[in-house]
Order: sequence, then C-alpha cells, then structure tokens
Amino acid sequence: LTAFMDVATANNTVAIVMAAPIARQISQEYHIEPKKTASLLDTCSCIAQGIIPYGAQLLIAAGISQISSMKIIPFLFYPYLLGICVVVSILMTREKHK
Repeated sequence: LTAFMDVATANNTVAIVMAAPIARQISQEYHIEPKKTASLLDTCSCIAQGIIPYGAQLLIAAGISQISSMKIIPFLFYPYLLGICVVVSILMTREKHK
C-alpha cells in the first residue's frame, strides 16, 4: 500500500501518512502489532523510493554521476534485497502465528 502511494507521490513521508489510516484498520482486523505495521509501512516506502527513477535518491545519484537515472536501476541491489527481506519477514511471522 505504501509502495504504491510512494510511486504516485515520490515522497516517503506523504505516502506513509496517506497509507497509515488504511494500514491501521487492516492491522486491527488481522491482529497485527502496530509496531510491525509501522515498520512495514516505512520499509516498503523506502523500497519504492529507492527504485523509482524520479525519486530523490536516484536523481541525486544520476546528477552526481552525470548519467540517466534509468541506467542506474539495474545496479540497485539494496532495494531489491530489502524487498526480499520484507517478504521473508512477513512469511516467517505468518508461519509463526499458525
């Protein structure tokens, strides 16, 4: 949810603030701890912000290196690894509660 909003706004804070009320309802319905929900909101927004070519991080890196931000995307290991870690974390928590 936050990642999609981050793609639309290109701003982590705005994406988290917009997604928080919806995420809170979902977390209450499925009995997910508020700190886990907050962590997922923040982490997913960081993943999206790190990958989108018009995000601040890639624009700064592209400006410093004098290349297109699109040329940097294939070399973005951290956001992809962070995404894998989020999925593993969700799956491990899910298995733990079964």
